[in-house]
Amino acid sequence: MEPSTAPLVSPVARPAHFDDRARWNGFVERHPHASVYHRWEWGELFRDVYGTRWRPLVAMRGARVCGVLPLVRLSSVPFGTQLVSLPYFGHGGAIADDDETYRALFAAARELLPVEGAARVELRHAHEVPSDGLVARGDKVLMQLSLPDDPEALLKALGPKNRADIRRPEKEGLTAHLGGEELIPEYHSVYSSVMRDLGSPGHSARLFREALRRMPDRCWVAVVRYQGRPVGGGFLAGMGDTLEIPCAGSLHEFTRLRGNMLLYWTILSEAIRRGYKTFSFGRSSLDSGTYSFKKNWGAVPSALTYHYLLAQGQSLPELKPDNPKFARVIAAWQRLPVPVATVVGPRVVRWIP
Repeated sequence: MEPSTAPLVSPVARPAHFDDRARWNGFVERHPHASVYHRWEWGELFRDVYGTRWRPLVAMRGARVCGVLPLVRLSSVPFGTQLVSLPYFGHGGAIADDDETYRALFAAARELLPVEGAARVELRHAHEVPSDGLVARGDKVLMQLSLPDDPEALLKALGPKNRADIRRPEKEGLTAHLGGEELIPEYHSVYSSVMRDLGSPGHSARLFREALRRMPDRCWVAVVRYQGRPVGGGFLAGMGDTLEIPCAGSLHEFTRLRGNMLLYWTILSEAIRRGYKTFSFGRSSLDSGTYSFKKNWGAVPSALTYHYLLAQGQSLPELKPDNPKFARVIAAWQRLPVPVATVVGPRVVRWIP
């Protein structure tokens, strides 16, 4: 029997619905460029915790999923209305089987602009996509570390200075702990303080708690304590062979104890034990302090391109932290008492992509 020469059915991109959830996640699990941030749960999670609108698009060839685009609608006075894939985290964007499907998803996203009253669609891609018709910005990189099969091999590769910095916290009496929802209060107390010091509103404890409840096999928490007090913490989310750390930090007043080194060493060791092959430190600006810290662990930068679909008359947004018009706001936030910033932060951060 001769093989069929019939052309492939053209992809059709449309709004996704709850009934698409299982096959959406099935496609995400199989796609080589998918991350845990592409999973359906995040859109519902952001909607339920922050009141954002979940506007996912799915591309179909007949009855088969061939592409997905997780979109969240954000609307506020300072930032306007926009569709983002994916807000709050460094990357997301569309994933598809081929260029034709990518273009179908982008066309469907463009059609959403007037429907949603949005000024732009922001697509955060950590992989190459057909970029014709897209405006691009590339001032960020994604820092990733290939993990060996044994923690000792990683320790050896880090060099003597890093090994000394990893051992010092334990000599000073710091301890590291891994767990789930029970560690959220300690983790969040550190995270909220760090975000206040950075001059940025932080996420609510409920966001992390709900992520753990909805994806218990994919999310976990690490906490570092000193004399019974939490001084460092990280929230982890993984899928396939890659583990991501969307939020982490250590209290600045304990920097000399190198708690951050113990935190990341504990996380990386556990990642190896759990069978992950890649650890994603998240996005960074080249030559920034966070970039240097991640590079010190052996992380390698790769392109992180933000693509935009703009409504008529719109231009690229200037939402960088170093934008002068945000300087006063950042300085004012840094002066807030931590308990106040912790309560007010989630009410603000929900509108910041």
